[in-house]
Amino acid sequence: NFRGRFPEWRFFLTLPPRGANTAGMRIVDGETIISALARLIGELVTAPPSLRDAVFSTPDLSGAEREAAAILDENLRIARAEGRPLCQDCGMVQVWVKKGKFASFSGASTLRPLIDEAVRRAYRDGGLRCSMVKDPFDRKNSGDNTPASVHIEEIDGADLEFTVLLKGGGSENVSRIAMLPPSAGRAGVADIVLTVLRDAGGSGCPPYQVAVGIGGSFDTVATLAKRALLFDDDDDPELRDLILRRVPELGYGIAGFPGVRPVTAVRVATAPTHIAMLPVAV
Repeated sequence: NFRGRFPEWRFFLTLPPRGANTAGMRIVDGETIISALARLIGELVTAPPSLRDAVFSTPDLSGAEREAAAILDENLRIARAEGRPLCQDCGMVQVWVKKGKFASFSGASTLRPLIDEAVRRAYRDGGLRCSMVKDPFDRKNSGDNTPASVHIEEIDGADLEFTVLLKGGGSENVSRIAMLPPSAGRAGVADIVLTVLRDAGGSGCPPYQVAVGIGGSFDTVATLAKRALLFDDDDDPELRDLILRRVPELGYGIAGFPGVRPVTAVRVATAPTHIAMLPVAV
């Protein structure tokens, strides 16, 4: 089943395993995973929901914001009607997998080859722009938008659940990590978030969904933030509300025009951390 809502581009694909072996494992056909994920990626790019519920309900939009939002919404309509990509940047494919401990699959020894084959089919067969380069310095395009970024979590049961994010360069390039002293507290974290948003301006295509990860370590806090973006985390309502109250300080809105709606939601995820650290990712 597929479900999602604009503008975080969050969709779920749950595959009910079929069949069982003598050890009680339930096995999903690898080709089923590949074809379903390829179809999901195509829908993410070409069939997004309307912008209206997320944006047009705001009564105090500026004239420029309202006009920009109407243009964006028309672009969404055309993408759905003509099966064309919403944006020329079709993103880096990032996949979060929840794998039941009694679930297995055929066609490969690990999930990564199946996921990469789904990406390959979706981008080549769907005529989507491939944005992945093989080397950060040589910059040679991989030609099929692989490899995907894959995160796997084991859960109870026998289901496989895939959550897919197509992360464009615009929003990724304005993301940041900061290592704050613990004394910075919520106010210091809010300062960092507002600084990131102020520096971003219209570069990341607002209105933004802002995800804040706090805790863990330097190498885990960015993943924590992305999980917050995808899974509706709300670990610290006090910090979320503090950030939202300060958003009007930014002075810009939809698509970077002067206005009041640069952010439609803030989500916060926290994790245990070291006594001397306060890692933050936005």
